Amino acid sequence: MRYYAKQCGYAGLRLCGLALCVGLLGTAVWAQNGAIRGTVYYQENANAKPEPRPGVEILILRQDIKGQLKTKTDKKGTYFYTVQAFGTYVVVAHGPGYRHQVKPPVRITSTEPVQIDITLTPGDGSLPPVEQLLAEAQGGGTPETPPPAPAAPPEPTAEEKEAAAKLKAERERIEKENERARNINEQLRTLMESGNAAFNRGDYETAAGDYRKALALDDDQPGFLGNLASATLQIAVKHFNAKRRDEARKAFQESGDAAARAVALNDAQPADRRDPTYRSKAAEAYRFLAELYADADAGEKAAKFYSELADIQTDAKKRQEMKVRAGDSYRFAGKFKQADEFYRAVLQEDANNVPAMNGLAMSLLSSDPELLDPNKAGEAIALFEMVAAKATDPNMKQSAQASAEYIRTTAKEIVRPKPGRKKN
Repeated sequence: MRYYAKQCGYAGLRLCGLALCVGLLGTAVWAQNGAIRGTVYYQENANAKPEPRPGVEILILRQDIKGQLKTKTDKKGTYFYTVQAFGTYVVVAHGPGYRHQVKPPVRITSTEPVQIDITLTPGDGSLPPVEQLLAEAQGGGTPETPPPAPAAPPEPTAEEKEAAAKLKAERERIEKENERARNINEQLRTLMESGNAAFNRGDYETAAGDYRKALALDDDQPGFLGNLASATLQIAVKHFNAKRRDEARKAFQESGDAAARAVALNDAQPADRRDPTYRSKAAEAYRFLAELYADADAGEKAAKFYSELADIQTDAKKRQEMKVRAGDSYRFAGKFKQADEFYRAVLQEDANNVPAMNGLAMSLLSSDPELLDPNKAGEAIALFEMVAAKATDPNMKQSAQASAEYIRTTAKEIVRPKPGRKKN
C-alpha cells in the first residue's frame, strides 16, 4: 500500500512543496537583519582634537521592547553589531574615565547599516540605570560638550597619581581582554555583506562559506546561523534535484542543525525578543530529512518545532496548519500514534480540515499497510472520500479517489471474518 500511495501522486506533491518552501526562504535573509556601526572619539577639552578611542564599551538598548546588546570599539575606535530590523535602538558609549554618552533613538528600517558616531568627554565612568538612559535618549541624548581647557593644571597629589596609575592599568587590562573582539568587528561586517550579496545572486555555496567563516569568528550570533540555514537548504534542494542524495542529506542536516542552534541562542533572549523564523527554518529542514530519508530523529525534531510554532500562533488557521505539519513529520518518521493525535486534534477544532483528513488517512494505512484491521480500513476509506469531495487541489482529489477505491478493493480480499468450526 505504501508503494501504491506514492504512485498516486504523493511523491510529486512532495517536491512541489519543497520548491515552494525554498522560494519563501530565499527572500528572508536581508529582511531579518540590519546593523549599527560608528566611530567613538575622545575629546579631552574644548581645545583638544577629538581622536578615535579603542576599548570603549558600547551598549545597544532596544527601546520598543526590552533588550540590550554589548560590544567594544576596536583599535581604530570603530564598532559594528548586527541587530534585528524594524526595531528602535538607543546607543550608549561609556567606560572608565569617561562621561557616558547617550544618542537619540534610531529606528532600523532596512539592511543598510546605520552610522552613529559618538564623542566622549572626561568623566567618572559611572553608568545610570537603563530606564534613565532611555529617558535621556528620548530627551535628545547627552550633549557632547567638552570641558574648557585648564589654564594651568596643578601638580597631582600622590593619591591622584595612584588613581591615574590604576586607571591606566585597568584600561590596559580591558584592551588585552577584548583584543580579539576589536579585531573581528570589521571582518564580521565584511562577511555579512559579501554573504548576503552572494545569496541574493543565487551563489549559495559562496554565501554558506562566508557565513561559516563569520561563525568561526563569533558563533553566538543567531543571524549568521539563520542565514547559513537558508543557504544550505537551497544547496540541499539543488543536490536532491540532481539526484545527489548523499550530498543533499548532509546539506539538509547542516541547515536544520544551524537553525536549531539559532533557536537555542534566540531563546536565551527575553520572550518578547524571540524570532519565530529560526524555528520555521529548523522545522522545514528536519521535515525534509524525515520525508525524503525516513529519518525518525529528524522527524521528531521537526514535529517538536512545529508544535512550538503552533503554541505561539494567535490565528486558528495558522495554528492548525502547524499542527498538521507536526503530524506529517511524525508520519514521515514512522511515529503513527503521535501523528494520529495531531491530526485528530485539528479535526476536533475543524471537522472540515482537508489536510488533516488526508494526513490521518495516510497515517492509518501506513500503520496497517496490509489492511488487517477493518476498522482502520473503513475509517481511511471514509476520510479519503471526504478529501476527494472537499479538496480544491486536483492532484489531492485524484489521489484520494484512487486510494479510497484501492482500499475498498483490497479490503474485500484481505479483511474477512475468521471461518467458523465445521459441524460434524
